[in-house]
Amino acid sequence: MMAWQRLVLLVVATFAAPACTFKFDLTSQRTALENQVMGSYKELEDDLVLVSSVRAEGKSAAAPLSEGQKKALLARQNQDFNRDDVDELKTKELIGETSGGVIALLPPSLSQAAKANGRDAQLAKTLVDEENRDRALIWQRIIDSNENLSAKDLPDVRRTYAKMQREAASAGQWVQNDSGQWQRKDVSTQ
Repeated sequence: MMAWQRLVLLVVATFAAPACTFKFDLTSQRTALENQVMGSYKELEDDLVLVSSVRAEGKSAAAPLSEGQKKALLARQNQDFNRDDVDELKTKELIGETSGGVIALLPPSLSQAAKANGRDAQLAKTLVDEENRDRALIWQRIIDSNENLSAKDLPDVRRTYAKMQREAASAGQWVQNDSGQWQRKDVSTQ
């Protein structure tokens, strides 16, 4: 390429560059906190698999678990055990995901509780208590296992967890948006 051609190319590029602007909106980009929460949750899952693969206590070469790890693992096991019932009660419109990261009985104006049988209504109350207890233990473990997090980060961890639960909710299930208003998860957001 000759010198004059390079000069013309440089002049064109200089004047054309400001006219070409790009706006990138990365909606699938996760925040650092989301990555920390997901990473800690994944570690908990891995620990759960490791612990459940050991047939008898004391026969493992792995390091002993701390009390916090044990509580979080039991909480995760309980969540897995209750998962089908929780999902069914969400589908039956008895419970929903709140903006604070917990599940709650739906308000009477939204709920199908009046049409629910006694067993489902009682199960919903029991599972709300159990699931929220389990989530609190897991959040505490996430904070304890992350050097970048402290007790003051709990509200952010809860909001991040709530966001993850909203994203994982099935179409038609009730979730609270960030401002705390109940809404059905839209089919188009799946």
